[in-house]
Amino acid sequence: MVRNVRAVLGVIDTVTATESDRTTPPSGKGARVIFDVHRDVALEPDVAWEALIDWAAHSDWVPLTHVDVDASNPNVFTAWSGPGASGWGRRLALEDRMEAVVVDYEGGYGRCVVHKLGPSLKGVAELTVSPGEVAGTTSIHWHENVTVRRLPRFASSLTGTISAALFGWALGRMEKCARTQH
Repeated sequence: MVRNVRAVLGVIDTVTATESDRTTPPSGKGARVIFDVHRDVALEPDVAWEALIDWAAHSDWVPLTHVDVDASNPNVFTAWSGPGASGWGRRLALEDRMEAVVVDYEGGYGRCVVHKLGPSLKGVAELTVSPGEVAGTTSIHWHENVTVRRLPRFASSLTGTISAALFGWALGRMEKCARTQH
């Protein structure tokens, strides 16, 4: 059973710090949530990378999420997550304004640093891709270190664990979406 859960969710850690954490620590009142998800996907690195940085397409594979991308700057976007994220209940959804400040990809290796600007989440997300151990696969690492406004601090650890599980599941959905498009 544990193997099946790991295959679905990816490998989950909840306490790793990265260079991005040191240069852009989360700020604001609320609970600090840190998590990491490591997942290997059956996609070539360039396909996985393009799927990860296609911000609008996150609406297709992140559950209960709609993403609006700034027409004048494709590295600035807002994700709405929660019930009604696509329209009718947007006031109930969590607003997550972001800017991708580092987007580097070359030869199968990619790194993207996203600053989370508020109002609900402040901090940093870092996505990396590299060729997997098996030909035609990619290793993805998704790290988040954020402060969640209005979340009590005692809920930090549980929120990180749940978030990591959901992000691991979402990466599986991203893999399926990317395979159908290529």
